[in-house]
Amino acid sequence: MIKVQITAFIAVFFMATFLTVSPALTLQEQEQMQSDYSARLKQEKELQADLKVKRMADAYARMSDKERIRGDAEAYKEY
Repeated sequence: MIKVQITAFIAVFFMATFLTVSPALTLQEQEQMQSDYSARLKQEKELQADLKVKRMADAYARMSDKERIRGDAEAYKEY
């Protein structure tokens, strides 16, 4: 029990020390970080979409002709 409290105290101490010593980010640095994050998020979404398309293409390639025709007919009915 004491070890957990000591560990928590040390963690809070170092966190508080770091926050008081670290300089605040400028507006330009904040905007750069935000744009980098947005770019990474967009890239991740594009990658996920590409993977989804590949999985669907693989599933379609594994289908028999009969399954493809039935699936295409069902998709055509929806439109």
